[in-house]
Amino acid sequence: MADRLEHFVVVAERETGFWIGIPAATGITVARDEWMKLNESDPEHFQLVSLSLDAHLPPQLGLDEKVVQVVIEQAVFVLWSDEVLQ
Repeated sequence: MADRLEHFVVVAERETGFWIGIPAATGITVARDEWMKLNESDPEHFQLVSLSLDAHLPPQLGLDEKVVQVVIEQAVFVLWSDEVLQ
């Protein structure tokens, strides 16, 4: 896992937890261990999103369809819609 994570901000609806828009990249990176500490103290706002991509390698690489698991983690700060209205 990466030591540094790309940082995103997203607005979400509190009742459903659904994101209202597309997460916006802030252009900064954050230390994963620091983000996890923030997540422990305030998981409602400081979230970690993990995307898992299972990719089959092309046969010409001679690996006979071995599966490579790629996990991408992103630091996402959630701003709740009712907080935006205040």
